[in-house]
Amino acid sequence: MKRILELVILVTAPLLMAAIWMDDQQTYKPYKAPVLAPPASAVPVSGKELVSRDAEFKNPVTPTAASISQGKALFDINCAMCHGNTSIERGPVGKKLVPPPPGLDHDMMKGLNDATIFKAITSGFGRMPAFQDKLTPRERWSLVNYLRTRK
Repeated sequence: MKRILELVILVTAPLLMAAIWMDDQQTYKPYKAPVLAPPASAVPVSGKELVSRDAEFKNPVTPTAASISQGKALFDINCAMCHGNTSIERGPVGKKLVPPPPGLDHDMMKGLNDATIFKAITSGFGRMPAFQDKLTPRERWSLVNYLRTRK
């Protein structure tokens, strides 16, 4: 029996020592140096969309009837309450604001490029909220397409 016990101790001792050594290894702690960088070809799949106020964008959504229709629906839901359904009269919320929000008619839109409108919708300005977390980039571009056709 003593011989079997010695054999068990001889077999298990290296395994126990390995467990002790494993606890003493160098590890990376979150937010502590060294911070590991992602591989060069990595693509983020979570987090916020970054839209630079200085970047110039080209509208990737062709102004088709479907895009303009989607933009109108989005305008009616998100914008008309302040800016109004027509450029002459503001929406119910916009009437209570001093000064009232601008009417988004064709004359105002023709002086702005698509990137400027997209960035205003994305980041907001003044009292206008940002729609970056509320609308996808494609929906925001469809909204730009609709604003271009608005009279």
